[in-house]
Amino acid sequence: MEGVSKGYGLKGEKACSSVEDLLLGLGVAVSSSQDDFVLARSSAPAWLRDAIQCMGVEAQTVSANNSSEEHVQIPSPRNPGEEEHLAHVLETILAPEAILFDMDGVLADVSLSYRQAIVITAEFFGVTVTLEEITVAKEAGDANNDWILTQRLLQERGKSVSLGEVTRVFEEQYQGTSDAPGLWTKEKLLLSSELLRRLAQRFPLAVVTGRPRRDAIRLLEFHDISDCFQLLVCMEDAPPKPDPAPVRLALEQLGVQRAWMLGDTPDDIRAASQARVLPLGIVAPGDNADAMAQVLMGSGAACVLSKVSDIEELLR
Repeated sequence: MEGVSKGYGLKGEKACSSVEDLLLGLGVAVSSSQDDFVLARSSAPAWLRDAIQCMGVEAQTVSANNSSEEHVQIPSPRNPGEEEHLAHVLETILAPEAILFDMDGVLADVSLSYRQAIVITAEFFGVTVTLEEITVAKEAGDANNDWILTQRLLQERGKSVSLGEVTRVFEEQYQGTSDAPGLWTKEKLLLSSELLRRLAQRFPLAVVTGRPRRDAIRLLEFHDISDCFQLLVCMEDAPPKPDPAPVRLALEQLGVQRAWMLGDTPDDIRAASQARVLPLGIVAPGDNADAMAQVLMGSGAACVLSKVSDIEELLR
């Protein structure tokens, strides 16, 4: 595939030919081409169309040759900038170099840990916060740091508490004390270690999370999956999502340009999109599946998986 994204600086028939060559080099058959577009054959045309669209190219599905079979209509590039962008989009979708995972709600179920810590911390300061209200706050975005989110929920209910105090109480619940185990012990994996190891044989895997590094490392070690990941980008390494900086840092440190990323919040999806990574949504345990799927798609996800393991099917 080396060189497939170079040399498409032409219009009309030659531009179509270059898009055809790119698709063929990526293993996608082309049924026909015109001056302005190419028709690509795919076993999952709706998925390919949505993935292309979410990365900023106006593809569509159309019936070809008066049949019911749908093909994906991809516009021919009109200038060098469009050429480069289209090549990056198609190569990212069809030949990713790495897979990135958010941690909370994607690798691990945190409904009984981090989210419960928000509820208990608010309770400590005399405020009732429900899991549903936390979900709504997550849906709204800019909610990557649970300490700050807890403080914000308290403030919205007229309770002014310093971030230091909120963090202290939150961490007592999450980390545990000599008298009680921490809520972190209730976290469970949302996909099997076997699946992770299969993926790790095919791609470099990385975690891009807003967790403190010690918490992230402990989860991976506790579930014996540290060896699956080549890289761990944490709270200490970059600004929080939706800033694309942590995603870009992962790409840089892995030495790749094309990746997919799985996330469960609008912050994850927006960070991935801005970093020119293919964003895939997943509904975290405890969230309203239909409502959150709509939010994730509205934030720019290529699709929303019903479970994390479904990524293996997309990669075939």
